[in-house]
Amino acid sequence: MRKSFVTLSLLCATAVVSAQDKLYYFPTADSSKVGVKNDQGKIIVPAKFSGAINYAFDQPITGPTIEFPDVSVSPKTPKLCPAVAGGEVYDRTGRFLYYPLSYDNGPDYWEEGLRRYVANGKVGFADKSGNKVLPAKWDFASPFNYGYAVVYEGGWVKHYDSGGEHWWIDAVSKKSVCYLINKKGERVNPLPAGQAKDYKYEGAYYPYPFRYSVGEQQIIDSLQRLEVINDIHLVNVYNDAPRKDLLLQFEITERPTRDFPYYTVQGFSRQQREDRIQFIVSPDGKNYRYQPWSDGEEPVPLRQWIIEELKTAKDFMQEHTDTPFRFDADARLKEWGPSN
Repeated sequence: MRKSFVTLSLLCATAVVSAQDKLYYFPTADSSKVGVKNDQGKIIVPAKFSGAINYAFDQPITGPTIEFPDVSVSPKTPKLCPAVAGGEVYDRTGRFLYYPLSYDNGPDYWEEGLRRYVANGKVGFADKSGNKVLPAKWDFASPFNYGYAVVYEGGWVKHYDSGGEHWWIDAVSKKSVCYLINKKGERVNPLPAGQAKDYKYEGAYYPYPFRYSVGEQQIIDSLQRLEVINDIHLVNVYNDAPRKDLLLQFEITERPTRDFPYYTVQGFSRQQREDRIQFIVSPDGKNYRYQPWSDGEEPVPLRQWIIEELKTAKDFMQEHTDTPFRFDADARLKEWGPSN
């Protein structure tokens, strides 16, 4: 799995739930099963999930939902159906919400504020507050990238490679189709011609999906102006393309909510999400933090992240004299050091 399972890490979610009971994962006496109880000992979710998975029993569950990375009872799924459950999600009262899609040996990842869930052999999308924002009506779907997801309908099944480990999906009917949707779940048709920021997918162009207020655009522009982030991003990239073609493009992929009161600003390279380049910004645009890729790491102030990354980049360039996108790390460190 890409991310270790502890709890759903949502910065500042603690502020939202602090007035509620504290919730904790707990094991049975023989450690074979795991459930959730509150700090008064009341069982919220019965212990019916595998104890073979690592849980942080001493850490409270601070997010708006309770998540288990396995299923207590596997829902019935047609043979070779790609919509397979990979966990269970509950609200903080213990009410079942949905089954995340099984992906990479665990629950589906969060991408642009949404993740895939399954119901009745179909795939939909849920948000971090536990809401099923797009109903499960597709045979399969890709994660969202650059404001779009690819969905499949009309009959699609898993097709395994000879080793039986990796799979892809195959059409099984003349009615099998795939197309792009936006975050409203609407089918989006390609444009007759594309502009610079329009999404290019399989040779066709789709409308630029992002729209901002004046304040939001200022947040985007402030990060876009920080050339040092491109230095950090490109230092270990070996590519023959001109540097200007590899520069990051920043877009807001999540807006503040009650459970997560920050903007999420994602870096894209050639319209593909760069997992290592993600920031969270306060609504007033004054507080910028780097959001680590792994759920097990806490966000850090932007300046601190830049300084740490510049030191790492300096070491990398000393060890790899052939890196094509070199820069003066000492000058950058002087610019971003403690005196500034």
